[in-house]
Amino acid sequence: MDKEFGQYIAQKSQQKVNKCLQCLKCSAGCPIASWMDWRPNQVNRLIQMGQKEKVLNSSVIWLCVGCQTCITRCPMQIDLPKVMDTLREIAIKEGATRKKPNIALFHQQFLNSVKRWGRVHELELIGLYKLKSGNLFQDMKLGQKMFLKGKLKMLPEIVRSKKEIKKMFKKACGLEDED
Repeated sequence: MDKEFGQYIAQKSQQKVNKCLQCLKCSAGCPIASWMDWRPNQVNRLIQMGQKEKVLNSSVIWLCVGCQTCITRCPMQIDLPKVMDTLREIAIKEGATRKKPNIALFHQQFLNSVKRWGRVHELELIGLYKLKSGNLFQDMKLGQKMFLKGKLKMLPEIVRSKKEIKKMFKKACGLEDED
């Protein structure tokens, strides 16, 4: 157990994780909770208990889509997506993704796409992920169906303010001072 882990997460995410009442509202509202190894409230409890390894090696930090349902239901207004972002960042820095390397690969490809286009370009994301993971043909039929239904666009939609996106990435990586 890492007794300082909870304090570190609270400080880095700027969320009062120790205020969690374990009311389960976050987990009850989470649209993907049934696919998680730990429910959102359980992640909060694990953080409070200093269970660093369990949290960083879990799939929940990678499955959270940041939909904000949990924060809208939380009586303590704990922004769990911010906590999950913090946990992902730490997991990458500490190499906790080695057990599931494709998770980190997908995460990085997603961020690269957003950095390049200002938003995710799904076809590029899927193509590069499949190529780099070596699972080129695993979901081929599903991808074909999505493409034929117009769910995957050939060309990316580019945001107007790409400079702002690059500035945000630099700031997030600590390459630019805050204003």
